[in-house]
Amino acid sequence: MKTIHRWFRSGRYSLLGHVDLPEKRCEALGVVMAPPLGWDDICSYRPLRFVARRLAQDGFPVLRFDLPGTGDSSGDAMDGGLLQAWVQSVSDAAAELRRTAGVERIALSGVRFGAMLVLAAAAGAREFEELIVWGAAATGRALLRELRAFANVQLREYSSGEAPPQPAAGFEVGGFLIAPETQAAIESLDLSALPAMPGRRVLVLTRDELAADAKLVRALEAAQCEVQVKPGHGYAAIMAIPHEAVPPEETSRAMTEFLRARSAGPCQTENPAARVAIADMGGGVLETIYTVENSGKQMFGILCEPGSKAQRSKCCVLFLNPGATRHIGPNRMWVEAARRWAARGVISLRLDLGGIGESDGEAVLDVEHLYQDGLVAQVERAMHSLRSRVGVRQFIAIGLCSGAFWALHAAVRDSDIRSAVLLNPRLFKWDPEVDRLRALKRTIKGLTSWTDWRRVARGEVSPADIKRLAVEGFRARRAHPARPFEMQMEALAEARAALERNNSRATLIFTEGEPLLSEMQELGELPSQTDPRIRALRIPTGGHTFRPLWIQKLAHGLIDGEIESALHQTAECLREFQ
Repeated sequence: MKTIHRWFRSGRYSLLGHVDLPEKRCEALGVVMAPPLGWDDICSYRPLRFVARRLAQDGFPVLRFDLPGTGDSSGDAMDGGLLQAWVQSVSDAAAELRRTAGVERIALSGVRFGAMLVLAAAAGAREFEELIVWGAAATGRALLRELRAFANVQLREYSSGEAPPQPAAGFEVGGFLIAPETQAAIESLDLSALPAMPGRRVLVLTRDELAADAKLVRALEAAQCEVQVKPGHGYAAIMAIPHEAVPPEETSRAMTEFLRARSAGPCQTENPAARVAIADMGGGVLETIYTVENSGKQMFGILCEPGSKAQRSKCCVLFLNPGATRHIGPNRMWVEAARRWAARGVISLRLDLGGIGESDGEAVLDVEHLYQDGLVAQVERAMHSLRSRVGVRQFIAIGLCSGAFWALHAAVRDSDIRSAVLLNPRLFKWDPEVDRLRALKRTIKGLTSWTDWRRVARGEVSPADIKRLAVEGFRARRAHPARPFEMQMEALAEARAALERNNSRATLIFTEGEPLLSEMQELGELPSQTDPRIRALRIPTGGHTFRPLWIQKLAHGLIDGEIESALHQTAECLREFQ
């Protein structure tokens, strides 16, 4: 099988789609997969990519895509008429799959909010005879109620006292904004009263052991659909945090069995439609599909450039994966920053390293694999490709969490990286014992008062857990006599010396409460304000991934300042070189 990455039009939007095609022959039925919304999309992206590839290997061409105003598609959360655009995009994606794969019949599939969009699109068009809806709610009101509960939980994670007001009106959940108009439109979405859809086959998948929405099932039956309700095993697994999310093998097989029950034989797909790999994002910004060879596999990226009339910088910004999250960055921040700077003449690449997002590799990368040297080498391969194919000479590397780790180590190894912007780094050197010691410290810190010990007495904190953590902490200290936290500081000192040799610098941006920040402070290792090579900036508590909108705005300002400064420094270096 092969994957074609391309943009297609839907109304005023350019949408990025990924078409997984069987190599030679396919079933006469294609599948469009509509994504969930916001944080659900971030978590489930990689697992659903493997669901699509499994369906393609079973003979069904599949198109996955980013909704208008999300992911790599054009637009943003403040656009008007988004719900209507999202529903329309499902039908436009079906038309795109017909052109690409040569199929006539299209089945629609979606998860959670994507499943609701699938039903809304099918209700307005007779062409879709097979529907797969996983975890759909009968009403938008029910979905929003669940999202509000999630938002309240996340608020307690990063809020210390009264939070500043949002910079934009609307409802923020999981780091993503739902504008007032969009919120009202979702709230009015009601799938409990569907028009007649006789003969439609609908597979309703549950969320693991949670029963399907009975109101929705009754509505489908009343609409004269042929309804099958089956367990959607693996729902919680695909919604785990990105580096722990796992493809749902059993549910993938259930989808294939459902689709094959009425598949009408093979069709040829040897000559797909011409590939459209460049899209105009408006405001003089162009984006191009950009792939990099990586030991026989491909890394996927989006090259964001100014239009032909703009003066182009010789410096390229590298936006690296935040952990196992795809190249759009935390809360889509990399997309916003890349397009903002392209309008000012600066090229950037949003890159998926191996095993993340759209790049080839394993289905799941655990924490240890996110901190291996091979990923830093992949950053260097991307830089080499950009030098030869795009003509850039200098780089600015930006990363969050493990992405910050890669950015720092790439800057240490390559003097062409003039600046590394490190958001909430967790480690300067890979050491599996550090997180165990951090867990031990959190437990001990949490048991410092009589109230805490009463929690132990009531069984809310297990003595066995305390014993286990204590044993782990003892083993960690015995394994590293020099103390793991001090070893991290030694690694930082080594990095600083390399940056000195390279005449480059690194900026650490921490939200309050980050463990590495606390450890640097306790050991007296915070860089001085006058250090020309490494400096540390501290901003209010906003969660590890900068979820609140006001923290995102602050982070954007800091990133812009670092890029501005690095560009100025780079221009001076280039003048000296010339």
